[in-house]
Amino acid sequence: MSPKKIVQAIGLAFCISISAAQSFAATPASVLPAHARADKITAPAASLGFELGEWHARPEQLVAYYQLLASQSPRVQVKVVGYTHERRPILNVIITSPKNQARLAEIEAARGRGESDTPLVVYLGYSVHGNEPSGANAAPAVAWHLASSTDASVSEMLDRTVVVIDPMLNPDGLARFASWANAYRGQTLVSDPNTLEHNQSWPSARGNHYWFDLNRDWLWLQHPESRAHVATFQTWRPHVFGDFHEQGTDATYFFQPGVPTRTHPLTPQNNQSLTEAIAKFHAKAFDARGEFYFSREGFDDFYYGKGSTYPDVQGSVGILFEQASSRGHVQDSRNGILKFEHTIANQITTSLSTLQAADAMREQLISHQKNFFEEAKKMAAADPNRAMLFAAEGNPARLRDFANLLKQHGIAVHQVKGSVIINGLRYDARNAIAVPLNQRQNRLLEGITELRTQFKDNTFYDVSAWSVTKAYDLASAKSSGDVIGDPLPALPKASLKNESNIAYAFAWENDDAAPLLAELSQAGLRLRTITKPMRIQTTDGTKDLGIGSVIIPVAMQNMSSANLAEIVRKATANYSVDVLALTSGAGGTGVDLGSASLKSVERPRVAMLTGTGLDSTSVGELWHWLDTHLHLPVTQLNLDRVGSVQLERYTHIVMADGNYRLSEEANKNIERFVRQGGVVIGVEGALKWASSQSYLHTKLVKNEVAKKAESDDKKADEKKSKDSRLAYKDQDANAAKELVAGVIFETDIDRSHPLAAGIPRDQLPVFRAQADVYKLEGDRYGTVAAYSSAPVISGYVSAENAKRIAGSAAFTAQRVGGGSVILASAALGFRSGWLGSRRLLENALFFGKAFEKARVEGNDENED
Repeated sequence: MSPKKIVQAIGLAFCISISAAQSFAATPASVLPAHARADKITAPAASLGFELGEWHARPEQLVAYYQLLASQSPRVQVKVVGYTHERRPILNVIITSPKNQARLAEIEAARGRGESDTPLVVYLGYSVHGNEPSGANAAPAVAWHLASSTDASVSEMLDRTVVVIDPMLNPDGLARFASWANAYRGQTLVSDPNTLEHNQSWPSARGNHYWFDLNRDWLWLQHPESRAHVATFQTWRPHVFGDFHEQGTDATYFFQPGVPTRTHPLTPQNNQSLTEAIAKFHAKAFDARGEFYFSREGFDDFYYGKGSTYPDVQGSVGILFEQASSRGHVQDSRNGILKFEHTIANQITTSLSTLQAADAMREQLISHQKNFFEEAKKMAAADPNRAMLFAAEGNPARLRDFANLLKQHGIAVHQVKGSVIINGLRYDARNAIAVPLNQRQNRLLEGITELRTQFKDNTFYDVSAWSVTKAYDLASAKSSGDVIGDPLPALPKASLKNESNIAYAFAWENDDAAPLLAELSQAGLRLRTITKPMRIQTTDGTKDLGIGSVIIPVAMQNMSSANLAEIVRKATANYSVDVLALTSGAGGTGVDLGSASLKSVERPRVAMLTGTGLDSTSVGELWHWLDTHLHLPVTQLNLDRVGSVQLERYTHIVMADGNYRLSEEANKNIERFVRQGGVVIGVEGALKWASSQSYLHTKLVKNEVAKKAESDDKKADEKKSKDSRLAYKDQDANAAKELVAGVIFETDIDRSHPLAAGIPRDQLPVFRAQADVYKLEGDRYGTVAAYSSAPVISGYVSAENAKRIAGSAAFTAQRVGGGSVILASAALGFRSGWLGSRRLLENALFFGKAFEKARVEGNDENED
C-alpha cells in the first residue's frame, strides 16, 4: 500500500472511530436536520420541561404537546380516535401541507374508497409495547421537525404526502413503564443492569391494561387500542407503515426485510423488493453516523396479526424497526453504555429515512398498491367460487361477532340468499353469512382464514397458524352459486315475550348465553343447568333443550314472580338469547324439572392466581374474558399469598399458563379448597403443577414415542458413524423441530359430558404452543376432549410431536371430594380470539360441579 493510501486509510479509520464513538453520544437534537424553523412552534423540551431522553415522558405530557403543536402549526391536526381501557386518549397526529389540511376530509374519503390519485400516505406507529418507549419519545421530535421546518425539502414533501403519526400505540403500558423508570431514576444515573430501574416487576409494562401484547391483536381486535389503530389503517390505507419497537439491550438496530424464507407466501414479492429498497435509505442514514445495524436476521414477516405484517397483505409496505433497549435511562451493554437519548435518536433517524424513502419512491409505492388490488380482483374473477360461507347453528352471537371482526378489517359481509347445502350442511340466512370473494380485501380474507401445514422455513417469530374460522369454530365452505344476499343487518336483541309461574329456560349454544347467565347469577337468582337433553312445554310450543341449557325456577326465588320476570326481562334485553316461559314442569323425554340431573349453578366468586413465574399474557387473557365478557368481579391473588388466604371465600381458582412454584402450605390450602367444594380451572403450564399433586390423576406422559424414535435414530447413526456430527449452522433449524409453533389441533369431544355443553360438533379446534403431553389416570370418563388421531389442522409441528399429541388429553375434569379440578393442555382463550374453545372455559366456570364422580371399580376415592 502506498504511503498516500496508508494516510487515507488511517484518516478514514479515524473518522469511523470518531463517528462510532459519537453514535453512542447521539441525542435527539443531534440527529435532526439543521433546518431553519418557523417562529412560535414550540419544541418538545419547552413543553415537557426536560430534554427528550432525560426523563421518560408520560402519556398526558405527550398528549398536551401534540395539542399544543396543532394549535401552533397549520400543518398539524390532532384527532382523538378512541380511548384505552384506562380512558387515555388514542391519538392520530396528521401532518401535511396547509393546502392538504384544508381538504383533508376529501383526501381521507378518497383513501377510504381506495383511490390512488391522492397524496402518498405514510403511517408511523410508535411503542406498541409499553416498555419499549424510545419510539413514543421520538415521535414528538419527528412531529416538531415536520411542523416547524421551513426547508424546501420538507415543505415539498408534505405537499405530496400525508404523514399519519400514531404517537403511542399503547398509552396504558407506556404510562406504567414511565412511572417505573422515573420512580427509580436517581440524580446520578446508574447503568448497572441489576439495578431496579432496569428490572420492572411482574407483569411488566409490555402489555396494555389487561397485559395483552397489542402487537398480536391487529387480527383479533379485542382491545380498544387495536380497534382504533385498524380503523385508522382502513381509513387511510397507507402506502408505508413504520412499526417502531425495541429489542434486547445487547443488540444493535434492526430494520426489515428480515429473513427472506420466513415471509408469508401471500405477501407479494414486490413488497419485499420495495422493503429492500427502503432499507437502503436506513442503511445510508446509519452509515453516516457509524451506527451498527442488521436487517436480514432474527425477525420474520409471517403472522398477519402483527403491526408490521398486517399491512403487507393489503397493498402496503409494513416495516419493523427494533432498537436496542436501555430499559431505563442508561444501561451497560456489550456495545458500551447505552443511553435512553441515544435510543430515541435512532428512532428519529429511521423515522426520517422512512419519509425520505417514501417520497423518493412515491410512484413505485402508489403503483404497488394499485397493482396489488387490481391483481386481487383478477384472482377473484378467475376463481369459480363467488363467496365464502360461514355457519354457526344456533349461535347468532358467534356470527355477529365474526361479521363485526371482518367489517372492522374492511371486509364486506352479506346475508345468505336462499339456501344451499354443502358437504351435508345447510347454509341460509338463519344460521350463516356470505362473504363475497370479489372484493378489495379478498387477499386479507384468505390470509386470516387459511389453513397451512407446509412451510419453507420451520422457524417462527410468532405463531404458525391463526385461522379465524377455526378460532370461532365455524363451519365454512366456498360456493359458486348465487348466494350473496343483502348486506348483513345488525343482530336484534332478544326480549322476554311471556311470563311464567313455573320456570324460564334458555339454550346454551348462543355465545350470549354465558354473559346472560353471569348477570342472572350476580343478581342472586337460584339457577339450574340441564345435564341430560329434555323436551319442555313453553308458551311458544314444545322445545328441545340440550345439555347446558339453563332453568330459572320461579318458586325457588326469594321474590315474587313479577319481580323475577322484571329481572329476567331487563337482563335479556342486553343479549340475543331467547328466554322461554315454561307452561309445565313435565318433560317430554323422561326428564322433568324436578330431576336430580338438573344441577345447581352457583354464583362464581373467582380468584385468579397472579405473580412472578406466570405468563402475564395468559393471565391477562383469562382476566379479560372474566371481566369484559362475563362482567364478573375477579380477585387477583398473588402466588405468595395462596398459602395464607382463606380460599373458602371463593368458588373458583383460575390458573393460567406458567411455572407454579407454590409452597407446601399453598398446595395444601388448594387441596382443602377443592375437597371442600371449590373448583380449580387450569390451562397449559398449570397441568405441570397438577401432575405433581398426589391427590390428582393428571399425569405427564413420558415421551415413549420420542424415546423409541431416538433409539432407532441412535442405532442408525451408530451404523453410519461412531462419532455422529451435526452442522453448527443447523442448530436453530433443529431446535425448531422440537417446538410446537403455535398450532391449531383438532380434538374429539365427548358431547355427552356436561362440560361439553354447547359444543356444536364432535370435533373442536383448539390452539396450543407447547409440547408436553398429559393423560388422566384412573378415570376413563373424565377426558372431555382428546386430540384426534391426525390432530394437526394448521401450523408447524414435527411428525414426532404430532404422534405424541395424537390421542392425548386436551380437556379433563375430575371430582375430588366436594369439588373439581378441570384442566386444559390447550390455550382455550388464546388472545381472547378463540371463541370456540372458550366455551369449555365457560362450562368449567358455571358447570364445574355438574358432573358426577367417575364410577370405577376398585377406586375407593371415586366411590365415596
